[in-house]
Amino acid sequence: MSDWIEAELRECQRHDARHTKRLARLLDRLSERPVGRMPTACQGWAETIAASRFLHNADMGVHEIVSGHTHATLERIRTQEVGLLGPETTFLHDGTPQPKAGMGTVKIKTREAYRRHRTVALTPERVNVGVSGMQRWQRPEEPVAHQRKRKPIAEKESDRWLEGPQDACKVKQACRAPLVVHMAAREGDIQEWLVDARRRESHQRAEVIIRATCHRRLAPGAAQRYVWAEMQQTPTLGTLTIALARQPERLPRPVTLAVTATQGTFHGARRPSGKLPPVEVSAVYAKELSPPQAEQPVEWLLLRRLPVRDFASACTVGQWYRCRWDIELFFRVLKQGCQIEQVRVQTEQRLLNALAMYVIVAWRLHNITMVGRAYPEVSCAIVFEPREWHTLYTMQHHSHPPPTPPPLREMVRSLAPLGGFLARTKDGEPGMQAIWQGDQRLHDFLYAIELYRTINAVERNV
Repeated sequence: MSDWIEAELRECQRHDARHTKRLARLLDRLSERPVGRMPTACQGWAETIAASRFLHNADMGVHEIVSGHTHATLERIRTQEVGLLGPETTFLHDGTPQPKAGMGTVKIKTREAYRRHRTVALTPERVNVGVSGMQRWQRPEEPVAHQRKRKPIAEKESDRWLEGPQDACKVKQACRAPLVVHMAAREGDIQEWLVDARRRESHQRAEVIIRATCHRRLAPGAAQRYVWAEMQQTPTLGTLTIALARQPERLPRPVTLAVTATQGTFHGARRPSGKLPPVEVSAVYAKELSPPQAEQPVEWLLLRRLPVRDFASACTVGQWYRCRWDIELFFRVLKQGCQIEQVRVQTEQRLLNALAMYVIVAWRLHNITMVGRAYPEVSCAIVFEPREWHTLYTMQHHSHPPPTPPPLREMVRSLAPLGGFLARTKDGEPGMQAIWQGDQRLHDFLYAIELYRTINAVERNV
């Protein structure tokens, strides 16, 4: 068993010690070969059958599988001065091939779209320290959008976003971290967040940062004062330059943002159950000064409960919110690297249990990438086991490994070329795909080396 798997499962809740042993074996196999189907990762028919029985075991559910990882995540948050919790929803399309009668091998597919709402814990250095919460649901077949104004928020899909800050408060109380910040995208721009935060005691309350999308009216009494217009007229505190990540329709580029900040009070929003009380917030507004032609300028309006007193505090809020982009990278590892939409395990229970295991594997791959960027000079032993970095060093330098572990960045950049990273002068740091492909090839080499040594040892004894 790998050291990192042992650490993740140390506090695993289980009905039987054999379940934890099987879970550790499956995580070991899936981490060695995350790309591909589960039978490919399992070594033979016996392990494949054992994996299927484990996924179908009534005593094993998502909570039991991720309980050890959740506890380890809280322990890692406890060691940080600031813990950033980012909720995000992704769509999983589960396709089932079915034969089409009378048409030979031609097949159709029935597809079911699942929504997976996960809360990913990050550090300000953009290191993924684990997944602290998971939810799953399906939308009803009949459209319900025309009813949303008459329903209370507890009966809407938006309620998932309200559960996030409540979970963040539980993390704050469990970890006793100095500062836990719950960050929401525009889908989470719900005034109930801020109202709930005001009602809690300071030692029980997590901080919130919301990217605003609603055009709210400011109090008191000025009917024509709205938050977006007010922020655009507020004097600029300074400029902040950030690197905009690559997207399918956009090349990466540096972006210079004009940053403003102010405090204000929102009028109470109207709900079917009554009117919410007014709530005081701090607003940080950042807008790109000179966007390229034919591109929309980057524009953020971030709401926070605590006051933002100066330019440095405003920049900190913006930099924290930028960490949400790494949640998209985590989902990319999960969907493209682990290929969870290709998992075929027949029943819903097996599927959910398999997804829970792949979440832990995806976290491991994302963590390797981001720790190498955030802490390049630390010892590689915090991520790689001796057999792993020994092999990487030998393959890279064609010599025996040194007695002390090399820096982490050196070993990450030795791993990435196995996945296609070219390591040219201006290539920057290796990306996620190079890491997950390189990690899989590394474990293929390790398996071959260990098998060779085992055979040699048997022949010597004979």
